[in-house]
Amino acid sequence: MDLQTIQSSVETPSERSADLVFTGTAVFVAHGQVILNATSSAFTPGTRVVASIVEIDNAGIPLIGAARMTIHNVRPYQGGVQVWANIEWNTNLRVRVGYIWET
Repeated sequence: MDLQTIQSSVETPSERSADLVFTGTAVFVAHGQVILNATSSAFTPGTRVVASIVEIDNAGIPLIGAARMTIHNVRPYQGGVQVWANIEWNTNLRVRVGYIWET
């Protein structure tokens, strides 16, 4: 398979370095292609955020089930963060989104 290579440069730490790095999670019940919205005063449009998704059981324990799940986009805004997720399953599943962000 031939894939196109897209070039860019990594921002150097001297231009903008993190003062603090934080983590947090939010639990959702959903399926299909959805926007998962988590609110927190920690987020602004300038917050850099990374998100991951995992299925959880009723006790909140992560598991790898039969559903394939992906995060497509992450959008921080004033007072929260949204992720576009695809939960490839026909019924609702309990999922946990993990966030890592910096200020």
